[in-house]
Amino acid sequence: MERKINSSSIPLANFDPQIVVKLHKNVETEAANWFIDILQMDRKYGGGNLIVKAVINEKKEKTLLYLSATPEKLLLGAELFDLKKKYNDGYYRDFNIDDLENFQGAEDISSFFSNTEKITIIYHYLCGLRAQQSDTHIPGYPNAKLYPGKSLLRKFKSAGIIEHVYPLHDIEKLKLLKTSWDWKSFFHQIPMDDIRAYFGEKLALYFSFLIVYTYALIAPAIIGIIYLITSWNNIYREAIFAVFNLIWTTIFLEFWKRFCSELTFKWGTLNEVVETEEPRPSFHGVLGTNPVTGHPEPVYPKWKRQLRFYGVTVPVILLCLLIAFEAMLLYFQMQDWANHLYENNPSYLNYANMMCFPSIVYAVAVTIMNTLYNILIKKLNDYENHRLQSSYENHLIVKMVSFNFVNCFMSLFYMAFYLQDVTLLRSDLVALLITQQVIGQLQESALPFLILKFWTKKVEKDAGKGEKWEEEGLPPELIQQAYDEASMEKYLGTLDDYLELFLQFGYVFLFSSVYPLAAFWALINNIFELRIDSFKMCCVFRRPFPLSASNIGAWQMMFELMGKIAVMTNCIIIGLNPEVQKLVPGHQTPAQLVVIVVILEHIILAARSFLTYLIPDLPRWIEIEVYKERYEAKKALEKVKIQNAMKRKQEQRTTS
Repeated sequence: MERKINSSSIPLANFDPQIVVKLHKNVETEAANWFIDILQMDRKYGGGNLIVKAVINEKKEKTLLYLSATPEKLLLGAELFDLKKKYNDGYYRDFNIDDLENFQGAEDISSFFSNTEKITIIYHYLCGLRAQQSDTHIPGYPNAKLYPGKSLLRKFKSAGIIEHVYPLHDIEKLKLLKTSWDWKSFFHQIPMDDIRAYFGEKLALYFSFLIVYTYALIAPAIIGIIYLITSWNNIYREAIFAVFNLIWTTIFLEFWKRFCSELTFKWGTLNEVVETEEPRPSFHGVLGTNPVTGHPEPVYPKWKRQLRFYGVTVPVILLCLLIAFEAMLLYFQMQDWANHLYENNPSYLNYANMMCFPSIVYAVAVTIMNTLYNILIKKLNDYENHRLQSSYENHLIVKMVSFNFVNCFMSLFYMAFYLQDVTLLRSDLVALLITQQVIGQLQESALPFLILKFWTKKVEKDAGKGEKWEEEGLPPELIQQAYDEASMEKYLGTLDDYLELFLQFGYVFLFSSVYPLAAFWALINNIFELRIDSFKMCCVFRRPFPLSASNIGAWQMMFELMGKIAVMTNCIIIGLNPEVQKLVPGHQTPAQLVVIVVILEHIILAARSFLTYLIPDLPRWIEIEVYKERYEAKKALEKVKIQNAMKRKQEQRTTS
């Protein structure tokens, strides 16, 4: 289908830009104009249904595109992309234009959509731009070939035409959010509904999980401190603490599922259906038709994705694991060397220097390897070309967890079960936990602070040059805001944040019988993490695109799996304790001790399963509300059908 250029002029009196596209310097004018035409074109001709204002600096080298949409196009997009809005009965429903008058706030169309909802709709339009049959290459760039069904947004980025795409901050709302979420309100409750309204459900659920997890650390942290200040050194104390932690993790994870369902029900995302998810902007393939929606979209064979996974990704992961294993062996050689030096010159100072030095060096090396691997695996995950964002993230989570788990805990398992050296295990655990937390806080607080300082000076320097822009009616402060935010760091998502919590969860509970104070250090870290993250999101990073979510996805399964592994590790550690073995009547063989440990492990797992059964994922009141919602939705649908039927009959009478 050939493209038709929408040449109609659009009034700018009510222009309300939500998204900015920053083009690279000295981009070809022909390519920029073609992209603008596509953005403004009607969707049925392959366009974006958007209003575009281009702002160019005086030297003609910097171009900013401000994107907005008319209220009518926002309504159309809300229905097209299954946006949920609150109905008059108080429940969230998929928006339907024919039923507009029954949605709350429909009296004033100009304020019907929030700033976040407008960004979501416009971004869906932008991501839906695909090359048509008549498109062979990007004008002005003959080497930038286009193929039907390919994402234009992705192609413009890879061709070096688009530099950044980002939503603009709402300055007034951001100020209010900062006030209730900064260091001055350290002991106040985190404004979760405000975070959700501004950043979307996905980011809000991460902070909600962080809060619940931090509260869950209080009980084991208190017990750990009591163990530290008391001289109770009985063999039962580690066993009691380990069993408590194993049961406590189950209670925490079950409580989180209930709390998550309450939040998502309140936000209208509890029963979100994945089947309606749009393809990722980076997804590419031959142009085909979605069998569910009937809309044109790229199609990519599953066997090609599996070939890339098994032929490229798996060998790379195995190679990375081999490197991690070699690094662990090198660490143990360093540790033997330190032990030898200490034996020749035993002193407290020598112990602190020589015995801890290898553990700290190894902890830093583990952090560096994790960082490099995560960068590599993200590129490999992109290479596999997953269709949906949820599928992309789930595969990425599994890959990231697989390596990070082995890399971080491999040495601990080796010390605990092969060397059976509790002293070395404890020192290595402390070094890994605290070193990674210190490095993490430096990365998340000191580094962003320095970036912010550098960015502020750069902005002030650029402002001092008095650079002029061809405004075309846009306020100068809006132009400066978009230019300033383009210089800020991009937020890469919650994956790394969840991974950090996951690894910390493992350090605290996998070997809780060895180092009871681990929960205390994790608690301190997370308290600061909550406020440091507010600084990052409001001051350092560009505003991320709001994403909807009904839960924390595959991370829930990962944390539950870590909890089950913790049962096995703690039971084995307790069983290997010689003092515990003395309590077993008679002279038991190693095989009989293994049977006893396995029985203990199964008893604890059974207790966890019983607790999971006792604590349902959905509170009873939410189950009732969900049934009510379905009933009301059915009634509303029948009402709309009757109204439409009556309208058609009235139209037939009028025409006859």
